[in-house]
Amino acid sequence: MRSTVIIEKKGRGYVATASGRYGGGYRMARAGLDEEAAAAFAAREMIRYAVDNPDGGDLVAPGEVFKLVPEQLRRIDAKTDGT
Repeated sequence: MRSTVIIEKKGRGYVATASGRYGGGYRMARAGLDEEAAAAFAAREMIRYAVDNPDGGDLVAPGEVFKLVPEQLRRIDAKTDGT
């Protein structure tokens, strides 16, 4: 199962929800008060949840946050076994 990191604008800041391959994750964690902080949080969580996941992962975020996340961390492709 692919990992997902979701960033949402809530009130004056951003919150995050994440899910991992084995059902781990969290809901509505504080992700920062501005788009720069939320983008840094999103990048960390994509590394944490998606980079090591053989199925890869996806980031879902408002445009102002999404564009600040490094391109290679916005979508992590599934790893192939070479067959």
